[in-house]
Amino acid sequence: MKVCFEPKFIVAAVFAALTSACFCQAHFEHTDSTYLNFHIPHRLRTNSSWPHVVSGFGRLGHGKEGSMVLPVKMLHIKDQYLCNNNIDQVAALNSLKIPADSGSPFMLLVTRGVCTFVKKVRNAQNLGAAAVLIADTENSSLPSISSDDEDILFLDSDPHDKPDHSNHTEHEHEYRMPDDGSGRDISIPSVMIAKKEFAAIKDVIDSQPNYTGIVVAEFAWHVPKFDNKVVMELWTSPSSWHAKQFLASNFSAIAKTFDLNEMHGNTHENESYNDKMNLLRFQERPVLIDGEKLGCLGNSDAPDEPCYKMCTNGGRYCHAHQHHADGKDIVTEALRRLCISHHYASPKYYWDYIDHFSNFCWGSDYFANEKCINDAFHKSNIKKEHINSCFSDSGEPSKASHNSLLQDALTLQRKRGVHMSPTVMINHEPSALVSWLGFTPRNVLIDLCSTFAYGEKPHVCYACEMCGDPIACAKRSPMKCLKGDGDEKEDPNAHKEEDNSKKGNKHSTKHKVIRWIFALFLVGGCFGGYVMYKKKMEESGEAGFGSYSLQQAFLSDSS
Repeated sequence: MKVCFEPKFIVAAVFAALTSACFCQAHFEHTDSTYLNFHIPHRLRTNSSWPHVVSGFGRLGHGKEGSMVLPVKMLHIKDQYLCNNNIDQVAALNSLKIPADSGSPFMLLVTRGVCTFVKKVRNAQNLGAAAVLIADTENSSLPSISSDDEDILFLDSDPHDKPDHSNHTEHEHEYRMPDDGSGRDISIPSVMIAKKEFAAIKDVIDSQPNYTGIVVAEFAWHVPKFDNKVVMELWTSPSSWHAKQFLASNFSAIAKTFDLNEMHGNTHENESYNDKMNLLRFQERPVLIDGEKLGCLGNSDAPDEPCYKMCTNGGRYCHAHQHHADGKDIVTEALRRLCISHHYASPKYYWDYIDHFSNFCWGSDYFANEKCINDAFHKSNIKKEHINSCFSDSGEPSKASHNSLLQDALTLQRKRGVHMSPTVMINHEPSALVSWLGFTPRNVLIDLCSTFAYGEKPHVCYACEMCGDPIACAKRSPMKCLKGDGDEKEDPNAHKEEDNSKKGNKHSTKHKVIRWIFALFLVGGCFGGYVMYKKKMEESGEAGFGSYSLQQAFLSDSS
C-alpha cells in the first residue's frame, strides 16, 4: 500500500522530534543566565546564543531553570507594536492561524515602540503566547557598554570601572528591558533582539506567514554560577523598618561569614584588604523619588511648598517623610551609606555602621542627630572627614546642584524598573525566592548559596543554610545549627481570658490587705496612746499627758 505524507505532518513530526531531542538543549556561556537560538530554519542557527536583551519582569512562573522550544509567529495586522488596549482576539488568532482551544503554544514576535515593554508582553500573554520576542527595528545591533541609548535599559555598575571578566563586571553591563511598575502579573519570558536578527526572522515568516514550524526557536534560562563570588543588591530605604530588621545584627552576621579575609590573616584596612577573598559583594541602593519629575526642583525650601523638607540638592532627590523623619534626612542618610561603600573596600565598615545606626540612631529622635551619627562613625572606625569629602566631591545635599552618587542611583533605579522597597536582586536578577516566600535572612541565604558550584559554597551554606535560625548559627564559633533553633515558643498565657470569679477574688484580696493595714495602724495608735497615759499617771500622779513622746514612753525604765 502506498503511503503519502502531507507536508504539515512531516513538519509536525520534525518539530516534535526537535522538542524532545537532546541536541536542543541550551549551551550556556559561563556567566550567561539566558540562551536564545533557532532550530528551524537551519540558516538561523548559530554556534552560540543569539544576542538578546532580557526583561526585568516575568519568568517568575517558570522557576529557576527551564527551556522551551516553540514555533515563532507574527501578527500580520496593522498594529505590529501590540499596544492597542482593544485587540480583537478572534481576528488576532485567525491571523496567527491558531484554532480556538487548540492549546498550541507559540512565541510571538512584535516590534518595539509606542508603549512600554510590559504592555506588549501583557497583550501577548492575553493572546496565549508562551514567550515574546521584541524586535528593535531602529538599531542594527544591540547597544554596547558605551552606548548612550537611554531607552534601552540599564548599566548595572559604574561604567568607568575596569572590566574584571572573572567577577561579574562584564555581566553587570548587560541591559535589561524595564518593568513599568505593573509587571508582576507577567508570567511569560520576553527578550529583545536587534534589527538585523529581526529582519532575518521576518524574511522567513513572510515567505509563508505563520505556517507552523517554519521558524522554531529555543529559549532557556538558569541560575549562572559565577567565579567564586555572588552579587546582591538590596533596593530599600534607610527609614524602612523591614530593612532595619533584616540588616542590623541579623543578615549582617551572615554577610560577614562570606568574607574570608580574617581567615587568611588579611586586615580590613584598604591597602591590605583582599577583595577577592570576599565571596559576597553586597550593595544597598536607595529607592528615591525623582524630584524634577515631581515638580520639586526649586520648590523645596519654603514651608508652604508641598515638597518642603522632602528633597536634597535643591529639590532633585526626594523621599517621603517616614517615622517622623524628614524626607531630606532620609536621602542624606542614603548618600552617607553610598559614600561608606564607595570609600571603604572592606564591607566590615559598612556592616558595623549599619549595626550601630540601626540600634541607636534609627528612631525619629536620633535619625538625623549629628552626635549619634558621629558615634556610629566612631564605633565602626569610619573617619568623618572621608564622608564629608565624599559629600563635597559628589555634590553637597544642601546645595542646588546635582549629586553624582544620588543621580547614578536614581538613573539605575529608573532603568531597572525598581518601584518597590525592599527589592532583592541576586546576580542581577530579581530574587524569585524572596518574592515568593518573603524577605527573610534565611530565604536570602538559600538564594545566595544556590549561585555557587557544587562543593564550592561558603562554609555558612553547609552549616547554616537549612538551620531554623541561620543568624544564631552564623554567630557561633564554630558555626553550627542546634536543636530547637528557630522553633517558635508558644506563650502559655496567650489567648486566655481570665475568669471573672478570679478577677473578683483578686480585687477582694487587695481590699482585705488594705483593711488589715488600716486596722494595724489603728490598734497601734490606740495602744501607744494608752502606754503614754499610764506612764504619765505613774510618775506625776496627776491627770494629763505631760510632755512625753511615744518613744519616751516605750523606752522608760520605770516598771
